[in-house]
Amino acid sequence: MSASQAPALDAVALQLLAALEEYGRDAERMVANWPDLDTYREVSAQAETLRMYCATLSEARVQWVELLIAHAELVHHLWRGQYGHGETDGRTLADVRDRHAQCVAALREVCQRFIDRRA
Repeated sequence: MSASQAPALDAVALQLLAALEEYGRDAERMVANWPDLDTYREVSAQAETLRMYCATLSEARVQWVELLIAHAELVHHLWRGQYGHGETDGRTLADVRDRHAQCVAALREVCQRFIDRRA
């Protein structure tokens, strides 16, 4: 990374942190209010925003993919629960939510480390 790129990457990392906070909060709201399709659309759009930021920060790519998988599993579990299928692969909604929250936290930690290292 060149010195001229550093401020832009710092800004992306800060924007990613802010977007991640909003995404985490709204994902919990989506689960609590399921099946609120407006919230589902908002959270899906926020996931796309996270993807764009993570594409810029190579340090965040692995955690982004893990979060993307956890997001897909969470939504899949919610839809299955909506139609009476209950547990998927032996996991409860609490298990899937916990894994999703862990992925959000891991991505947040990577961003914070990136920012702290640059400070």
